[in-house]
Amino acid sequence: MALIPTTAFFLLVMQLVISGSYQVVETIDLQNVATRTALADSGEVDFALDNERQLKSESVPLPGGGEILLVKSRVKSPRVTQLANPQTMSAQALVIRE
Repeated sequence: MALIPTTAFFLLVMQLVISGSYQVVETIDLQNVATRTALADSGEVDFALDNERQLKSESVPLPGGGEILLVKSRVKSPRVTQLANPQTMSAQALVIRE
C-alpha cells in the first residue's frame, strides 16, 4: 500500500523537475535567438526544443537611434503523468539593437 503514494509523489516531483528544466532551456534559447536577431538581423530562427510555441515580438525605437526588442514566448511543458496538467510557461528576452 505504501508503493502507490510513493509512486505518485515521484511522478509529481519528476513533472516539476522537467517543467523547471524546460523553463530554463526556453529562456536561454529565446535570449539566444533574440540576440542573434539583433546582431545579424536574421530571419531564420532555430529553437533547441521542438515544441509548439507562440512568439510575440515588440520593437520600441530609442531616442538618438537604435531600438529595444522584446520577445515573448509561451510553450507547454511535456506531460510525464496523467496526475498533473501540462503547464503553459512563458519566457521573455530583451535586447537592444543599435
